[in-house]
Order: sequence, then structure tokens, then C-alpha cells
Amino acid sequence: MKKVLIWSALGLAGSGAAQAQSSVTVFGVMDLGVQHTNGAGRGGGSVTALSNGGLSTSRIGFRGTEDLGGGLRAGFWLEASLNPDTGSGRPSNSNNQASGAGPAGTISFDRMSYVSLSSDTLGELRLGRDFVPTHYNSIYFDPFNANGVARAGNLTFAGVGTGPLPTAITGSNTVSYWLPPNLGGFYGMAMIGAGENDSTAANRDDGNFAGARLGFASGKFDVAAAVTRSKFRSTATIGNYTHANIGGSWDAGFAKFFALYNKVTVKLAAGTVRKNTAEIGAHIPAFDVGRIRISYAYLDDRSDESLRNAAGMPRHRDDARQFGIGYVHNLSKRTALYGTYARLTNSAQARYAVSGGVAPAGGRRSTGTEFGVRHLF
Repeated sequence: MKKVLIWSALGLAGSGAAQAQSSVTVFGVMDLGVQHTNGAGRGGGSVTALSNGGLSTSRIGFRGTEDLGGGLRAGFWLEASLNPDTGSGRPSNSNNQASGAGPAGTISFDRMSYVSLSSDTLGELRLGRDFVPTHYNSIYFDPFNANGVARAGNLTFAGVGTGPLPTAITGSNTVSYWLPPNLGGFYGMAMIGAGENDSTAANRDDGNFAGARLGFASGKFDVAAAVTRSKFRSTATIGNYTHANIGGSWDAGFAKFFALYNKVTVKLAAGTVRKNTAEIGAHIPAFDVGRIRISYAYLDDRSDESLRNAAGMPRHRDDARQFGIGYVHNLSKRTALYGTYARLTNSAQARYAVSGGVAPAGGRRSTGTEFGVRHLF
């Protein structure tokens, strides 16, 4: 990482200037690999492509802090996802709704974009764009860190269909408060976000959301629970959306174990979608400089009987399960080679697919293999 130190003078021109030290850090990740995915059955297919973010999301970012004195600090964070295989960026969203989706290919600070005030005793206040509370659990308690063909998000990010709803991962127009770091292992945050619709509009609450996360970490043990609730006017494809999860990790020395449980509900006009997912997994040290990653995840659809899939069957039969295994070999502190295999099996008419894969036919499997290199800077 490259750090630039900036000395700024505070005060009026011509007067005595107090000095405050500021720092700006440029950081990023470049992660590219070769990926082969296959979706079985009629309408499926296979794709061999250059993949992005199989181990860590490719990104570039800028962050900085200024010491304001008395233990108070000002800061900012700008972080943009990258598609280094094409030299492009990923879209952001201006209002937490489908109407606010930005153009694909434009580099935008879609991951994080906020300004903050913080202190070790009072905590931190952030204003801007950030990950929602439940996604922090997805990052920390998924053995594949919510990346690549074996990520738990192939199942847990799913809202109504097989893809995420606008506020499943990140939120715009947010205000969040983060507890201070000196609470004996307890940590947490609370967040609200605004859809910023006209108060006279029929969908005036669309895109508004609120959530919180509370956890405890001590030594080799970490556990946290989170909930995020978003408001959307009920239609055939979207409605009030609640995501709650609880996860934990335990480093036993010979292996680090992970567990994550998610509960999602979406209140559609014709009934309520209910999806529960559970995942267990582990990191196993190997060859001194590497680790084996393994996970198993299961999705149990418990939607209302009134909701049907494309074949006319009750969608609560559309369950899925996924197995993933991979290996990471560290060439240095910043550079790693990795390989991952995932197999996702659908039941009834479910069409879930591994990340980057073609959707299989209803009830058929999706598989993916990728090999890549990740470099941090």
C-alpha cells in the first residue's frame, strides 16, 4: 500500500496556524483467474472465461484520516470494484431501488463511499455508502469470504429469484453508528438508509432500510448476529424484504471453523417468499504457506403455497445445496495462487447457479472450477 502524508494548516490566512496531520492511503486488489462453469439440462450450457474476484474482490480505494485533537478524528473512504479482465468498473445504485442502478462498465465507488467522525471512546459516525449489516456476516463467516464459484452467496444472496435484491449487499444514502473498539470484545453497528423518494409518490418508502449488527470476539472465537429490513411496495417481483443472520468462527489451531445461518423473507403481492440457508465450513492449514477451504451450504425454501415456479409447482419445493472446496497458496504476504471447485445441486424447479455460471435447467446442477492469482497493493 502506498501512503501519502499531508500536512494541513488550520486557521485563517495570516494568523497563527495549528498543525494537524492527515494521511491518505491508496490500496487495492487485483484478482484474475480462468473459470469454467456448466449448467446442466436444456437451456443451460458451459462457459470458459477469464474470471474476476475468485479469492478477493478486485478493487481500488482511497482512505484517509485527520487528527482533530482531543481524541477526535475525521476520515473518508472511497472504494470501487473493478473488472480487470475488461478494465471496467461495476455499477452502483443511487436510491436502493431498481430505478437507481448505474450503468455497467463505469468505474464508481460502489463498495464504500463515506465520510466519518470517530474516537476511541465515542465510536464512529459514517455518512455515505457502505455494506449493510447482514453482509458483514456474509463476509466474515463464509469460508470463501463471499467470493468465487463456491461462495455461500450463490444461495444466501437470493431474494425472490436467484439474484440479490437492491439492498442485499450494499446501501446508499446511509447513516451508521459503530461502537467504540474498547468494549471488552463486544462490537456492533446500526444503520439506516434512504430511498429518497418524493413524499407524494406512491412508492415513497421504497429503498428505505434499517439494520444492526452485534457481535462478540475473544481470542480465537467470534460470533455476531445481524438484521436488515428494507421497504418496497409489494409487486409480483419485490416487496418488504427482511434478512437476518447469525454466524461465528472458531480457530482451533489445526483448523478454523465457520458457521452461518440466514433467514430471508420477501412479502410479494401474491404471498411471502421465505428462504432459510445454513452453511458450515473450515480453513485447514497446509504446506506451511497454504490453506484448504471447504464448505457445505443448504437452502430450504418455505414460501407460501400460493407462490408457484415457472412449471406451476409450489416454489417451496425449490431447495438447493452446494459443496465447495479450494486451496490457497501464498507466494508472499501480498500474492497468492488459488483453485476452487463448486457443485450446486437443485431440487424440483430451482435454478440456482455458481457465481459466474449459466443458470441450469430447473432441478439440474451447476458446477464451476477456477484457478487464479490475487495480488494486494
